[in-house]
Order: sequence, then structure tokens, then C-alpha cells
Amino acid sequence: MTEDELIEAIRAIPGLLPPVSPDVINEVERVIGYSLPPLLRRLYIEAANGGFGPRDGVLGVAGSEYEHHFEVADILDSYDEDWPGMLWLFDWGCGIWSVLDLRDPAGPMWIWDPNIGEDESPLTPQNMTLAEWLAESLSGNLEKAFQTSNLIAISRRRASFDACPDELEYCPPECLADDEIIAAISELPDLPPPASASAVIEAERTIGSPLPPLLRRLYLEVANGGFGPGCGILGVPMGGAYRSRVITLYHEIWNARPDPYVPPGLVWLHNWGTAIWSLVDCRDPAGPMWIWDPMGPYLRPDRLGPEEGIRVDRSALTPQNMTLAEWLTEWLKGSFAEDFRPSNLRALAERRTGRATSSYVM
Repeated sequence: MTEDELIEAIRAIPGLLPPVSPDVINEVERVIGYSLPPLLRRLYIEAANGGFGPRDGVLGVAGSEYEHHFEVADILDSYDEDWPGMLWLFDWGCGIWSVLDLRDPAGPMWIWDPNIGEDESPLTPQNMTLAEWLAESLSGNLEKAFQTSNLIAISRRRASFDACPDELEYCPPECLADDEIIAAISELPDLPPPASASAVIEAERTIGSPLPPLLRRLYLEVANGGFGPGCGILGVPMGGAYRSRVITLYHEIWNARPDPYVPPGLVWLHNWGTAIWSLVDCRDPAGPMWIWDPMGPYLRPDRLGPEEGIRVDRSALTPQNMTLAEWLTEWLKGSFAEDFRPSNLRALAERRTGRATSSYVM
């Protein structure tokens, strides 16, 4: 979106406070010692005195009284002279803020997260500008990404461009039969014990769908999760299982809500990190796989020209174009090795359709 488009979209949001005069912004810039990025300056003067952005919006300037910032409503109140040129703009809660870099007119966004550890800086680049941050907020993608991951993961997701389908050297392996998959996974070391039948039944009751037969057999005959790419897929709740590593937890958080993030029957199965998930569709016994990636894909600017014929699919939920058995076969055959970039899952899905760069929209 252009700056003018962003301003018009934000101006159309109902219930915002009126904009402020240029004199108010001039005083803010005098106190801080830095100019605001042109886009933020225009928004305060032409659109609203804060309140736009994720949830209840960014801080305003003098006169802003947004209730969600109980102690801080004015950006001058949040300014920290120990971090010159950095403006605490939006409070996510739990001490986490989105911070605006005033030293660059483009307004790079940073993350303030004091919870990440004593040996790490609490300030991390978000790898997006203010304009990109606001555009993702307007689309709902930024909030979805934050709810299903965290700001650090989002920044890592945006640290490198996605591959185009024709950039992947890919030959799909022959899909193994269910018995072959079960036998191969059974030989892996250090897996947790299988789940009990009662635990699987209770998980199915909670998610409201029977699990695909292959996944059900793997839980009952092989292991209660832990197999698959990276740290492995989630298990079902039972004695000794970590609550944060079970499929029902994420179902309860993101599906069992008034505005569920995914349709009923889709189960959050594997967290790739960097704000990307794989889900399995329990509405089909074959278990089609889906991709959750609310912050991408993003292609290099030189790949977005009209001569490439590529459009970017910006939907958070995208079909992977493979079943659970095919997904596990890919993993067993080494397709999801340590050097595999989860941000390329969409390009992989496109390659599996037999199309190259004719379209990047699912």
C-alpha cells in the first residue's frame, strides 16, 4: 500500500480521535530531538491522534486518552532518553512493545522484549518499516502472526525472501504406504511412548473430529508425537506430556473462539518456528496438510514485476497440496532437513501442482 492508501484506510476506521495540528507534532519533535517519520507525522495530522494499528492502536500525542494504555497515552510519556531516537509506539502487553526508529525516515520497526534473557538485548529489529507494519495490521496478518507465534519469530520469518517455485530443485518422492511409514518411524530413537486409546479418544472429542487413520495409528502404535521435522509433531494430552506440546491446547486457543483462525477440523500439528505452522485436515481421512503463514510469502522485488507473471498469496492459510502420508514421506526421505527453510513451504506446494511461476496464488 502507498502512504496515501494507508492514510485513507486508517482515516476510514470508525471511532478514532480527531487528528492534531502540525504545531502539536512540532512540539513533540522538539522535545524528542528527532523528526517523526513522514508517514507517522501525516497520520497524526491527517487521520487520527493514535488508536490505529493492531488491537486498540498505537499511542497518540498530547490529548490522547486511549484506555488500553492505562499509564501511557502520549508518546512523550513513553520516550526513554536512554534509547535516543527510539520511540515506544505500541504496547503488546507482558512488557513487549513495538518501537519505532526515528533515525530513518522510513521508520524501521523494532521489538522491545525484556523477557528473552539476560544475555540478549531486549531490542531486536522487526525487519519491517512502519508502512509495512501498518499494512499488515490493517490486513489482520500482524495480529494473527503475533497470536500464533511471537514478534521475534515474525522478525526471523521476514529476514529472508521466499523462493519462487521454479527456484526449487524438487522431485517429489514416491509416497510410502501407511505401514511403511509406521515401520520407519518406529525405528527412530528417543521417541516418547505411544499414547493411550483413551487419550486419543479424548483429544478427538476436544477437537470435534476423528483424527486421520494414519495419525491415529502413529499415536497409538509408535509415539505420542515427537516425530517429523525439527522437534516433531505435537502429541495428545496424557500423563507426563507437556501441555504446551499437545494438539488440543492450540485448538482451544485458536479454534475454540468466536472468530476461529482456521475452519473446524483443521488441527495445529507442527510448529516450524518463524511464525509458520503445518496443520492437518481431519475432515478428510487422507489428512490433507495446510500451511499457516500469516506474514508471507515475500518475494524479492525483482521477482514481482509484471514480466514474471507472479502474484503474491497473502492469505494466512494455504493448502500444502500433500497428504499427511506424503508430508511424512517427504520428511523421511530428507526433504525437510536442517537446511530447509519453512518460508519455502508455499513454493513447495506450488511445485507439487506441476505449475512453475505462472501464478503464486493458491
